[in-house]
Amino acid sequence: MGNKTNMRLLGVALALASPLLAAEAAAERISGKEALAVMRSMDLSPELATDGVGDPQINFVIDGLHARLNFYDCKKDGRCGSLQLETALDLDDGTTYFVANRFNKQYRYVRMFLDEEMDPYLQYDFEVLHADAQAHLRSQVEMFRTLLVNFKDAVDF
Repeated sequence: MGNKTNMRLLGVALALASPLLAAEAAAERISGKEALAVMRSMDLSPELATDGVGDPQINFVIDGLHARLNFYDCKKDGRCGSLQLETALDLDDGTTYFVANRFNKQYRYVRMFLDEEMDPYLQYDFEVLHADAQAHLRSQVEMFRTLLVNFKDAVDF
């Protein structure tokens, strides 16, 4: 009797876990080559490379600024679930912590940081899981373009 109960409990556990396993399997990720194709279609002059740990990395130009797309949460097949857009500005006199803090209070998923010369750089993180990854990347690059206008305005660039 105990063996039948254990089998029923196992069956219930598998039935409950099945949707979660299916959702993980269906979670869309994006590869460097797929992201490169999206960015080429947007005329961003992208170049595919790899970072220090072997994950994809794309260097590109957006509105006259050099930028980079970093890939995180990558699986063995080269498909990644988290991305980060970043760029930096080289200002003659840098900027201030006040400017960076004021900018950061206005936005949730994007952050302005200052390097050792007080030059600002911007990082924008997003996930591509549970979405049409290519369409989502396109929308996030367009969002980044909008944020760049506000970033440049914030530091009088």
